[in-house]
Amino acid sequence: MKKIIYFFVPMKKLSGKELLDYGGTGNVKSACHDKVLFGLNSALYSEITETDDVKVVLVRTLTDNKGKNEESLANIELFKEEFSRISKRQCDPVIIEASFSETKSDIEKLYRAMLGELEENVEIYADTTYGPRLNLLVIMNVLNFAERFFNAEIKMILNVKVLFDAKNIPIEGTQALYDVSPFYYLNNLTNVMEAPNGEKALKALDAFFKL
Repeated sequence: MKKIIYFFVPMKKLSGKELLDYGGTGNVKSACHDKVLFGLNSALYSEITETDDVKVVLVRTLTDNKGKNEESLANIELFKEEFSRISKRQCDPVIIEASFSETKSDIEKLYRAMLGELEENVEIYADTTYGPRLNLLVIMNVLNFAERFFNAEIKMILNVKVLFDAKNIPIEGTQALYDVSPFYYLNNLTNVMEAPNGEKALKALDAFFKL
């Protein structure tokens, strides 16, 4: 099966020591109990098989218009090593560079670049944990486009949760993997739901929640 993975690279450099076991946490319940830097690699542990054709798309946010952000380049190398170790396959990612600013043209450029990596009849996984918050809105639109026009199946939209101490060290026991794709499908439901007014629309939504 063809799979596409979208991952927003952390902007701040990781030391490589922020390792945690995400297995069995949140609503993903990964079977991977290797300690990892990136919760996505744990979440993908049982999702990728030897026969899958996998494309990894890394979105790297720059810190200025000269293309600087050496920290994110170091994080890409950490991600590639860990992805290869956990998935038992080579990681040769596509790298998209995104501007830190959020002008209309910047957003359109990022959106179009991400759409450019889509292929027909794919399964898509996305991690929205890192990077500017606007990335969540961008990826939601990318996924909607992929589902409507590329016959894609949205398998997971991951958000990794963890608390940090005063020294910015992750606190063991606070880590969790959450697939927030139900929120994506809730938005799809809103788009197709019909009601004569807002009050009846809310009642219809409440009825859906009770199912």
